[in-house]
Amino acid sequence: MNLYQTNFTQVDSVIVVVYLLGSLVIGIWANRYVGNLSDYLVAGRTLRIRLALASMTGTEFGLVTFMYMSELGFLQQFAALYLGVLEGVAVLTVGLTGFLVYRLRQTEVMTVPEYYQRRFSPGVRVVGGTMMVLSGVLNMGLFLKAGSQFITAISGLQDEMYLKWIMTGLLLLVLFYTVLGGMVSVVITDLIQFFVLGVGMVVVTGFVVYNIGLDGFQHVVTQYAGCYDPTDSVNRSATLLPAATQQGIGYKTIFQMAAIIGSASLLWPPMASRTLAVQSSEVAQRLYRFSPIPLLARNVIPIIWGIAAYYYFATNDGFREALSAALADESVQTWSAMPLYLSKVIPTGCIGLVTAGMVAAFMSTHDSYLLCWSGVITQDILGPLFGPFSQRTRILITRIGILAIGAVLLTWGLWYELSSNLWNYMAVTGTVYLAGALPVVAGGLYWKRASTAGAYFALLGGLTGLLAMDPSIAMLKKLGLTVSGADITLLAFAVSAGGFVAGSLLWPNRKATPGRDETTN
Repeated sequence: MNLYQTNFTQVDSVIVVVYLLGSLVIGIWANRYVGNLSDYLVAGRTLRIRLALASMTGTEFGLVTFMYMSELGFLQQFAALYLGVLEGVAVLTVGLTGFLVYRLRQTEVMTVPEYYQRRFSPGVRVVGGTMMVLSGVLNMGLFLKAGSQFITAISGLQDEMYLKWIMTGLLLLVLFYTVLGGMVSVVITDLIQFFVLGVGMVVVTGFVVYNIGLDGFQHVVTQYAGCYDPTDSVNRSATLLPAATQQGIGYKTIFQMAAIIGSASLLWPPMASRTLAVQSSEVAQRLYRFSPIPLLARNVIPIIWGIAAYYYFATNDGFREALSAALADESVQTWSAMPLYLSKVIPTGCIGLVTAGMVAAFMSTHDSYLLCWSGVITQDILGPLFGPFSQRTRILITRIGILAIGAVLLTWGLWYELSSNLWNYMAVTGTVYLAGALPVVAGGLYWKRASTAGAYFALLGGLTGLLAMDPSIAMLKKLGLTVSGADITLLAFAVSAGGFVAGSLLWPNRKATPGRDETTN
């Protein structure tokens, strides 16, 4: 059977193109409302709870999220749902307690590294901003590839050249309206994309449930070796999936993900930027109180699609053999299982709407991330080193930064070969920033003895997380060290936290540090 058989036709192409053209118009229109850097980076701090919630949800419902969550559903089935539970609990806890986000919003900073300077020193701000950009750009490194893999799989395009052109085209589209409109453009398009994606999710989930049936989801576990226990260290579904490993999730991975998801819920920059853009600290806390349900949905729904893809290929001998062959010669990766499945069960017309929704998800994540990292470069790295800059110069530098990061993402996406699943890559690269940021921000807000030296140790300790990337793991194994990404990730959090405490106790601040704001205590 033809693995690339699809219901995607020219009608669906028209639907997608019309949506993309609409996004270009929005970018041009939003540019007229950008007057200063506050408008460009945080929309003038005017976001109300409903708009902030829709914008944050639109950002977090990225196409890459659907790709890595559905891949986990395909590889780990029902056991993968533990990730949604972890994030829901973490966000709800913040919403009920206001931990960290309430005080951080009170500081009225525009970026997290700006807080580093107010509490510690300009040097900590520069180092912290550098670590944030390094982690963030690496984290985004495969977004383009994931998006293009979705489009090529769902539309039946097999030529590698199509993949490269689609990656380039998607990047240019996002760069266009993000460079023009900044956060104003991002918020407006996120709101529209929130509704487009919502409709697409309902359509897809309806077809998936109809195609598989409730009995089918039950049979995943009872008849087709599907995983259901995240504490199980053995992946039973590997008997049907040659690309899956025999290793299950297990307690160590659960602890690893709890550390990453918990800290990301508080400090992952695109999410934190919404916290800093709302009207007050009370609104910031309420934003977290209302977020668990949409964030739980963003994990659960794509995992369900991945489970359905697993069942579809497990029960269809011809397509299972074709997929196994494609996975073996690496012409297809496991993150493509979900779009390959949808291309066969969603009818013409509807599949165009679904693809437009996924492209909306792609853009809503890219625009926020690009603006966030470029804003950090301008505000927190170049500003302290070479400033002060005028408002016009700052906006210009931010726009140039967006273009430069886009070029890096395109190059990295074409070059880097992923040997583990996509979610592991996301988690590992995020650790580089999160491991150091959590003790520095939390310690700075709640511990009076926190010092500049401790902040440096914590931030640089996050570099330990780079050892958990696939090439580093392979190199360590060649040296005879048998370690996993989970081991190194947990080590990175421990090194940063320990370095922060030890550095603060051994080298306390003996006098007011330049740039430090004692009121944040």
